[in-house]
Amino acid sequence: MLNAYKLKNKHLAKIQDELDIKGSAWVDLIEPEENDRAIVLSQLGQNLATSIELDDIEASARFFEDKEGLHIHSFFFYNDAEDRAGNETVAFTINKGRLFTLRERDLPAFRLYRMRSRYQEMNDGNAYEILLDLFEVKVEQLADQIENIYSELEELSLIIMNRSAQEHYDEAITSLAELEDTAWKVRLCLMDSQRALNYLVRRAKMQMDQLEQAREVVRDIESLIPHNESLFQKVNFLMQAATSFINIEQSRIIKIFSVVSVVFLPPTVVASAYGMNFDFMPETHWEWGYPMALILMLVAGIAPYVYFKLKKWL
Repeated sequence: MLNAYKLKNKHLAKIQDELDIKGSAWVDLIEPEENDRAIVLSQLGQNLATSIELDDIEASARFFEDKEGLHIHSFFFYNDAEDRAGNETVAFTINKGRLFTLRERDLPAFRLYRMRSRYQEMNDGNAYEILLDLFEVKVEQLADQIENIYSELEELSLIIMNRSAQEHYDEAITSLAELEDTAWKVRLCLMDSQRALNYLVRRAKMQMDQLEQAREVVRDIESLIPHNESLFQKVNFLMQAATSFINIEQSRIIKIFSVVSVVFLPPTVVASAYGMNFDFMPETHWEWGYPMALILMLVAGIAPYVYFKLKKWL
């Protein structure tokens, strides 16, 4: 899919005819087909990154400048249809005052930016301003995601600390693992964005107001990273607490079985003694032998229980 936008009255307006994009300020491609790439090459003379190049993680492959322009590959956070978190690489290319973006899926940050661009006036409307605005929206999205994780952790904290809700522990531990994975992807996205913007500040020839905007976004990222790190500590604490409570509950169950075994062991010994087939066992011919054996088994069972209670082992 190919979408092109031009500056109109200080707003980004979509170009309806994708076969005529020469006046565009921003060309956005989502899962481009060969004909989309051909249109960009024929009309604008721009070669685009391949899918294999998007997967490169080396710094030299993610931030560089060549005859095709200034290139920045950066992660953008998303949640898919099954609410699983992930990072998608977006290739940014700035060449001849025009911004090219290439990605393999639609992303929340881009949807939000397109919606805002209908009402938000632009100062210069050049490629660097569009790129920085997209990074601003991305950082806002990551901040919202961190807040959502905090809220979910508060709910899980109530479940875990309320030890009467033992039946919810399995679900809580699963949720904690998912939140830790989400927080890790947010952290990776933040660090990658920080590197991308630092490279942009060093290498790009931007105006002073755009340089200040880039530095402000970097400061926002630096303020979010400690918050994200605290999420890992909270997740680890709750995970350890849940595991400890589960172990305590299992220990209690094992203790109950141990007490039951000890309580029934002496009566079993008594019953076994009188179940032996010896010819000379005086109690077997005694009129009160059977009641005496029952009473003896009862006393033998109660005595260990009373002893445990006195020792405060129960």
